[in-house]
Amino acid sequence: MDHKTSLQNFYLFKAMAPDEIAAVSSICEVRPLMTGDTIFLRGESATAMYFIKHGAVKIEQSGKNGDSIEVATLSSGSHFGEMAFVDGEPRSATATAMDRGELIVIPYDKLSTLLNKNPKIAVLLYRELAHFLCNRLRVTTNDLSFAKEKNLSHF
Repeated sequence: MDHKTSLQNFYLFKAMAPDEIAAVSSICEVRPLMTGDTIFLRGESATAMYFIKHGAVKIEQSGKNGDSIEVATLSSGSHFGEMAFVDGEPRSATATAMDRGELIVIPYDKLSTLLNKNPKIAVLLYRELAHFLCNRLRVTTNDLSFAKEKNLSHF
């Protein structure tokens, strides 16, 4: 399966026409993964967005005691690394391969150039990113509400 076919299966590209997906596909790179590979570390400068073609990736934060807190487990068809593309901030978590797999990598510099040259692609991508991030915020809000209720019931 080529990049173009693979990208069609990802949420962020679902509204794009074949020629628009082809344009995005032209800037993609493929990265093989081995179990335990570090994709990026919390605090690092961000340079790319990642799409899991095959495999699984663990997203982790460090707790106050230095212990690892698993934030999410992502599998084929998922993407990550989009927040830093939007806000330019360093990585907010660490991403590690849980098993062998393959990532489609879209470097931020190439993506920015593409979006500047293709406003329609930019609108479609940013709209899907906004929907995705809103959904993530809703889930986080529900999780925090549940955690707060649970903590209050212990007093």
